[in-house]
Amino acid sequence: MASCADERHLPEDALDPSEQKYWVTDGCYPAELVIKLARPSKVSKLRTSTRGVRKFSLHVCADERLDAGGEFKPVFEVELADKPADAAQVESHKVSVKRALFLKIRVESGWGDFSSVHAVSVF
Repeated sequence: MASCADERHLPEDALDPSEQKYWVTDGCYPAELVIKLARPSKVSKLRTSTRGVRKFSLHVCADERLDAGGEFKPVFEVELADKPADAAQVESHKVSVKRALFLKIRVESGWGDFSSVHAVSVF
């Protein structure tokens, strides 16, 4: 689930490990990508590969009924270095989340009008 989508670059493409497929923002920030894990899980690390992202944050929710009032809690926010448009911004962040069912990656701002998430890995 995402706050925006392009038919050529769907939100689920950010989970494709090949990085050939990716999710792209629509130019309106913030943009949000919500990932539902298979079951409530402990999360110790998040690895991302992005392009054109200036600042993003991670939020988690453990409530299975997200649509019935479950709330996201902030975990971290980070600002990324500006790189050429074709250069990947590969980040790995250690986190200490005891229980999460949903992860929200919130692209707060980009270095240009559009940014993209090429891969998300959760450990």
